[in-house]
Amino acid sequence: MAVKVNQSMYARLFKLLLHDPVTAHEVAEETGMHVVTAGSVLRTMKKHKVVHVCAWEADRLGRDVTPVYKLGEGRDKPRHKFTAAERQARRRAKKLELTTLLGVRSV
Repeated sequence: MAVKVNQSMYARLFKLLLHDPVTAHEVAEETGMHVVTAGSVLRTMKKHKVVHVCAWEADRLGRDVTPVYKLGEGRDKPRHKFTAAERQARRRAKKLELTTLLGVRSV
């Protein structure tokens, strides 16, 4: 079911932003918007300096993927990007864990 983005939706969005920082998923859950639409509205608000990125939520691999928006002007928190050495160390640790868990030698 499609939900129209109207004044009522914007009012609910601002009410959410007044209390706590939010993600696009939280906005979609509370307002009934689609996640893509909520993300688009938040990015447009960021472009016009109504909100800023105050934090990032990490996925299960530790990568910063979901921006957390806060009402008001401010500096955006940069995303943490893994260096090549960090990626390589994580891969080696995971490979070592797997081989010890399975008791199999890698070729």
